[in-house]
Amino acid sequence: MDADVAERCKQLSEEMHNTFATKVELMAFREAVAVQFGDVRVQIARLEATLIKWFVATAVTLTGLTASLAFALGRYLH
Repeated sequence: MDADVAERCKQLSEEMHNTFATKVELMAFREAVAVQFGDVRVQIARLEATLIKWFVATAVTLTGLTASLAFALGRYLH
């Protein structure tokens, strides 16, 4: 029975050794995550810039449309 337990402990130790990550592997993973996080931040900044441009263009267009409608109504009703 002791031999079975020792053999099972040895198997578990080997399995744990094969599945655990080393410090080098963890550092490589951390670097990859940092690069991906940086890419996401760049994409978010681009999206924000696009949205701001769209909001400004829409505001200018609506202001011009409102002013032209007000002018047209004032001219025809007066």
